[in-house]
Amino acid sequence: MAKFIVSPSPHAFAGESIPKLMYGVIISLLPALGVSVYYFGIGMVIVTTVSILSCILFEYLIQKFVMKIKLTHMDGSAILTGLLLAFCLPANIPFWMVMIGALVAVGIGKMTFGGLGNNIFNPALVGRVFLFISFPVAMTSWPQPGQWMKYTDALTGATPLGLMKEGLALKTVGEIMPEVPTFLNLFLGNMMGSSGEVAAFALLIGMLYLLYRKIITWHIPISILGTVFIFTGILWLVNP
Repeated sequence: MAKFIVSPSPHAFAGESIPKLMYGVIISLLPALGVSVYYFGIGMVIVTTVSILSCILFEYLIQKFVMKIKLTHMDGSAILTGLLLAFCLPANIPFWMVMIGALVAVGIGKMTFGGLGNNIFNPALVGRVFLFISFPVAMTSWPQPGQWMKYTDALTGATPLGLMKEGLALKTVGEIMPEVPTFLNLFLGNMMGSSGEVAAFALLIGMLYLLYRKIITWHIPISILGTVFIFTGILWLVNP
């Protein structure tokens, strides 16, 4: 009688190795990383470096001494987790908080479930949620762009959504609505926010690269963007 074998994803054979796919995704994120470094300077460099090195180190230690399994800390997945975690954080967050986030991302978000392909949540987002719950002030202090040589002492401000929320609240009492970034600045990333999310055009370049390399297909990103466009359009028509 044939055995029914249940294995972790991926289930589709494409002839691509895990390192090749991981480093392909990393390459796609380099435009966003470059723009983030341009806007946030040394802070982004420190946060990204600490995050990536911490993820590699913690994955190595957990696999070597806790799980005692084959080491995969250099297959690109740990680097990608570290990069995505850095993208989800303010560029002025203290480095020791980044290390805690990396430990949670790898130790709880990834290795607890058995490693790559078994985790049910994105490890980087698990680390971000933990940091947000544990250090809400640090996780909601957004450095202003252009302070290249400042790190934890950088001047901070509100994100575009925060400005809009505050402006709508002020508008109800007859005060002047604060200035929000222009559409061009929103597109280019000249605003406060999580380090890797600010530059929409850089993320779109990364998406085009992934489509070109056939690492992803167009269905999921276009479906998500289309859904957002349709429903926000409907809500705007109901109440501009």
